[in-house]
Amino acid sequence: MKNKIVVAEPMSTAFNFLEDIRQRGYEPVILEAYIPEGYARRLMDEERKNKYARIKYPITLLKENPNYATTLREVRDLDPLLVLVGGEEGVIIGTRLADDLGLTGNPFSNIPKMTRKSVMHRTLKEAGLRYIHGKEVSSCEDCLLFLEETGMEDVALKHDHGVASVGVHLIHGKEELLTAFRQEKSSENMFGEDENPLLLQERIFGDEYVVNTVSRNGVPALTSVFRYHKKQTPSGYIVYRGLETVMELDRKETQLVEYAFRAVKALGITDGPVHGEYMIDENGPVLIEANCRVMGGSAPAGFLDKVFGYHETDVVLDSMLDGDFHNDFLKNPYRPLRKGYVKDFYSDRDKTISSSGIVPILRNMESFYSGWVENARKTDHIRETIDLETETGCVYLVHDDPETTKREFDLLMLIEETYPDLLYSDTSLFIPPEDGAALTPEIMDILKRDTETLISDIISFYKNGAKGNPIIPEKLMNATPYNREIMDILKNISGVSFKSPQ
Repeated sequence: MKNKIVVAEPMSTAFNFLEDIRQRGYEPVILEAYIPEGYARRLMDEERKNKYARIKYPITLLKENPNYATTLREVRDLDPLLVLVGGEEGVIIGTRLADDLGLTGNPFSNIPKMTRKSVMHRTLKEAGLRYIHGKEVSSCEDCLLFLEETGMEDVALKHDHGVASVGVHLIHGKEELLTAFRQEKSSENMFGEDENPLLLQERIFGDEYVVNTVSRNGVPALTSVFRYHKKQTPSGYIVYRGLETVMELDRKETQLVEYAFRAVKALGITDGPVHGEYMIDENGPVLIEANCRVMGGSAPAGFLDKVFGYHETDVVLDSMLDGDFHNDFLKNPYRPLRKGYVKDFYSDRDKTISSSGIVPILRNMESFYSGWVENARKTDHIRETIDLETETGCVYLVHDDPETTKREFDLLMLIEETYPDLLYSDTSLFIPPEDGAALTPEIMDILKRDTETLISDIISFYKNGAKGNPIIPEKLMNATPYNREIMDILKNISGVSFKSPQ
């Protein structure tokens, strides 16, 4: 009996495949995708190191050989039941192997439609679906000609084969376009590929969504829908601020899902997951890009189980193992169990930090499930966030009461935007009084205290009923309205209600 299931690059959320495979009585095999030496390789090696440290059982590990025939022979010798695509880096090699071995998967001939944004949109156009106007550009002259021909000023420049918003620029006007083009023309994409075509597209303004699907025998089924929260930084980069689960599909979101199903079929994706990113504007839904793998973000299986009653990798695995399972799943209405949020943190500039208050803040939130944050225990420096790879944290929030989850997500958004020193700081948490005579030894001691420890103590004080002398004296709280606002936020996290500062 065939017992091995190969996962091509089981990173990010696709790491959940490994335990899902074991729970069904099969043996998971890791196939690492080949990535040339460079920035992308260093990032992937670090993620592999972190993920592999969590594996507590013996596991077979293969490395993709640049000579495809060698890789094909090594995988064929395993006689696998399936070859699954894991992370984005595994899409090409995983699809090719499954096709050549006659296993369930997508035709390898469709890889350009599945990985190249320019081909995706040409395919949608040929299918009579809404698409985004664009052009591959290789020179500044190409860029200026596109603006002249289309009459556009607002455009998007991106890698034709890219991931995680790396190298994406939303641009207004010629000068911004030429600056972005020159920057990206000399940059490698996230796959370390020698040929690195750039794509220039019209910019779509609207609400951005994620629609995740799993297909079997050419029929897509809906697994989840999320709405994005993003923003443009002063440097011009578009960064993720978070995601929220769409609980019920309204009219426009129903149209979005119907469009997503048609797009998946048009791209020739017959078997497996699609993480699709879409925009809805006044003209309706349109595909931004399709990613033929499960959603990223390293979402924990347990978090997704609490939100949806299942997690994506187990639905994908069961669908690929059994077409009848997919048929049954297809009949189920889309009904998430709980409202879930993903909060992505960003930094608006390079920062030196000495301490962080985010850990005790999260620890005392009712909806906090899990996640990671950069803090003083790990690093004394964080980079400006320019894409998903440089975000400073990602946490998952879910609670039986949707209002609790929303309130705590909104509070984290407020803190990040208005009071960033609560998250990462190299200065005192509080602003000292202007009058030097007010700097008592007690206040001086507080101003010197470690942010994380100080926040932990303040929250504990209020959670325990605010008995005894307050940790922060009134003279310091009254020194500036900012200090009072910080205390009000910490009281709120402790369960003491207050009106959020505007």
